Amino acid sequence: MKISVITATYNSEKTLQACLESVVSQTALEHIEHIIVDGRSTDSTLTLVNNYPHVSKVISAKDRGIYHAFNRGVELATGDVVYFLNSDDCFYDDKVIEQVISEFTSAHQYYLGAVLCINPNNGNSYFTIQQDTTLANRRPCHQGFFCRLEMFEEFGVFNECFNIAADMYLMKKIMQHTKGIVTDRPIAKFSLRGMSSNDDSKAILLRQHGMIDELLDNSNSQHEMSEKLTMQTQNLLSFKQLMLNILQGSLNVNFLKEKRLVIFGTRELSQLFYLFLSQQRLQVIGFVVSSADNLLSPYQHVPVLSLQELHLVKPDVVVNCIEGNHEAAVTTRIREACPSVDVLSWRDFTINCLISM
Repeated sequence: MKISVITATYNSEKTLQACLESVVSQTALEHIEHIIVDGRSTDSTLTLVNNYPHVSKVISAKDRGIYHAFNRGVELATGDVVYFLNSDDCFYDDKVIEQVISEFTSAHQYYLGAVLCINPNNGNSYFTIQQDTTLANRRPCHQGFFCRLEMFEEFGVFNECFNIAADMYLMKKIMQHTKGIVTDRPIAKFSLRGMSSNDDSKAILLRQHGMIDELLDNSNSQHEMSEKLTMQTQNLLSFKQLMLNILQGSLNVNFLKEKRLVIFGTRELSQLFYLFLSQQRLQVIGFVVSSADNLLSPYQHVPVLSLQELHLVKPDVVVNCIEGNHEAAVTTRIREACPSVDVLSWRDFTINCLISM
């Protein structure tokens, strides 16, 4: 079993070394894929990371916050199981991964352990206890939570609309619908200096916890409606940022020059991207959809291809313009149809500086 440990960093030079040391000291280090997702740090964070050869992957680019960074880490993960360790947190001891692997059988989709919470201001600390609480009352910490990679395909990634409690929402969804292990085995030491731990954020956190409980307790139809409204709100914010970036000319798309581009979808958002990319003098060779039967191209000189035909035109990059919850599933299908292609989400263009490929 391989475990992908994802650590999000941003100017983390003061705390990151303890985190990295706790990973490199694991007795089951050979089973760890350590991924660093950096928010374009301006201190010595990346220099410090370079001193640890066990780190498997590093990405550094501006992001929208920790959950956006976590989602990027999930995209890079190739492990059987995924775990998130903050840059100011560390594993409880050197046998954490070894024990999790020994207990995490094929019958389990998640593993939830205890977390030692430490207040650096007054030195107080306490353990989170999970075994004696019901699922409805459980408030799991992501520092104690492992889950299989396919859970993100089934339940989606972190919902950025919950800017403080997206991890709680995803964990409780997984625990509500799958089987796993709940134990009081300590997994990590968690610093209470983080965003969701200060007094100013507690009221927001409580409100978001209430929203999460309400969403998870509702019927399927109500739940689906809430998910749709959440997605629409998130899309609206992304559209606004996309338009602002285009009008300000702040998008750096130079890395797409001399690339053969294809756009997934043919509706309004896909057409907007076609016009924008064409104005940047980039080579858009077509649109692609699941099935191109009887589908007319919005532009006569630009063909519409089916996924089965995609490999024939040898694209370098596909821009996925799906706006719904099935965006990740479509990305998977694109990669299955054309394994050599790079896939960009339209949401990536809401960031001022895109990642070079």
